[in-house]
Amino acid sequence: MRRKWRSRLAVSTIIANMLMILITLSLAAILVAWAGTSFGAFSSGSQLFFAQRGQALQERFVVEMVFFNATNHYIYIFVRNVGLIDAHLAAIYLNGNAITATCSASWQCLGKSSATNLDLPVQQVVELPLNYGSSWTSGTVFTIVVASSRGNQAVATARGP
Repeated sequence: MRRKWRSRLAVSTIIANMLMILITLSLAAILVAWAGTSFGAFSSGSQLFFAQRGQALQERFVVEMVFFNATNHYIYIFVRNVGLIDAHLAAIYLNGNAITATCSASWQCLGKSSATNLDLPVQQVVELPLNYGSSWTSGTVFTIVVASSRGNQAVATARGP
């Protein structure tokens, strides 16, 4: 008499298919959770970037006039905020070199002692005195850049007396 041996060690095809579906779904859930946190962090960073760029687009200021005083070697720069929000002046450059404008009570730096880190309200004019320190020759060309903390710049070119 012949016996038919059935293997009891093998898993049936139905259970094998169920296990494959379960493994696939669990891997998909892990992938969705990982991608959600990664893209969530990216999107919050991009929201902050676009909010700051929106503010930078609303910030506008211009250099209205540059006045030279040859007796004490000062250059006076008049900057007006023509934007929709307050400007925050971060730096002033004279011919590519960073210059600090020192303000006193007689100069209109909106009550500040320095023109760097100066908040410039909307539709206000500020007078920034720069001590050039040495005499300039007649006809010297100066390139003046006023930069804000949001990355905007106002550039003026003036010829000395």
